[in-house]
Amino acid sequence: MELQLKIPLRNLTRNRRRTLLCVAIIALGTAMIYAVLGYVDQTLYQIRFGTVAQYGHFQIASPTLWSEKTEGYDYLIQDGKLAQIDQILKQQPEVEAYTTELSFSGLASTDRKTKVLRATALVPANTAHDYNEFVIDGQGQGLQPTDRGKALIGKLLAEELQLKPGDFFRVTTTTVDGAYNVGPLEVAGIFTVYNTQADSQLIFVPLSYGHTLLDTAGVAKVIVKLKNLDETNRVAAAVQQQLTAAGLDLEVRTGFQLAVFYQQAIAFFNMLFGFIMLSVAVLVFFIVLQVLTMSFLERTREVGTIRAIGTRSSQVFTMFLMESTFLAILGAAAGLVLGWVLGQGFNALGITWEPPGVSEAVPVQLRLMWSNAWPPFIVSLIATLLSALYPSIHSARLRIADALRTS
Repeated sequence: MELQLKIPLRNLTRNRRRTLLCVAIIALGTAMIYAVLGYVDQTLYQIRFGTVAQYGHFQIASPTLWSEKTEGYDYLIQDGKLAQIDQILKQQPEVEAYTTELSFSGLASTDRKTKVLRATALVPANTAHDYNEFVIDGQGQGLQPTDRGKALIGKLLAEELQLKPGDFFRVTTTTVDGAYNVGPLEVAGIFTVYNTQADSQLIFVPLSYGHTLLDTAGVAKVIVKLKNLDETNRVAAAVQQQLTAAGLDLEVRTGFQLAVFYQQAIAFFNMLFGFIMLSVAVLVFFIVLQVLTMSFLERTREVGTIRAIGTRSSQVFTMFLMESTFLAILGAAAGLVLGWVLGQGFNALGITWEPPGVSEAVPVQLRLMWSNAWPPFIVSLIATLLSALYPSIHSARLRIADALRTS
């Protein structure tokens, strides 16, 4: 026990400069990985939050709508099917709320300009999928349950049409039967969902207004909100099974399936973090390898002496490996503390930036969760132990006579 614990600990204090150098290198590598993982995790968390806010946890619609090969409005869900969907969703305890939406395209026009738009007719101020939270402060208010001829309009679209809260514009579209229809709308508020395409084309109107404009009572989709984000896939699969069993030709899609950007972002950030983590691990490996090799070779005569008094080569190997393990644990722990302190300071700066495709600056934050501490700790531990293998094996295999002759 003394050989495996006390001697390695004692060796760490013999050359404090070298020990501090190893600890500093490991700590710096750990802190870098912790910071990068915190940034990646926070970014993906924001993307997940934005995806759910934009698409809901999952949606129910006709397969022809998802295929984007619709002709006319044959994909609309009528009252009879909505009643069946209502019964199915009520059987799922994880479902918190749901709402219906109706989408259409058309033209938005004022006396000065005309612009192509995409409109989403929804139930104002519903608890499942409400866009009122995206209204910009000081730029009007959200849609209210009593509103009818009012709309929320995207920031960039409002700028192009030179509209502000209280102004009126006209919407031209076709009914489900193909007839042209025109309706006036008052701007209730201006919103942004941090997406240039949505901000430049999208408006939200009350569902009752959409029904009147399109001359229909149907809806395009049902948007479902859950109590727990982690239950999305399970509940979506269960609802799909019940829809199929009920003979309803409807398909469930999760918000993450519908958001192509989310899937691309997941792949990109996973690749980014993997590359940085591997680069830092390799850097730590080679620097620590060089330091430990020098340290172990300087103690060749010491190895010869303890071997001469009966210490086995396996015990020598264990001694050096334990010394490296203590270094790794100390350095990784110091790195996590350093990363957390620097991360808190970075978050306090309130730095923002404007990513491509975004109309407003977003904050750059690091998510300093304990769950994010394990990957950098384990990576630093493994990198240090791997770097210690060669010098430990080399020192353990030295012949006693050769070790004692070393000057």
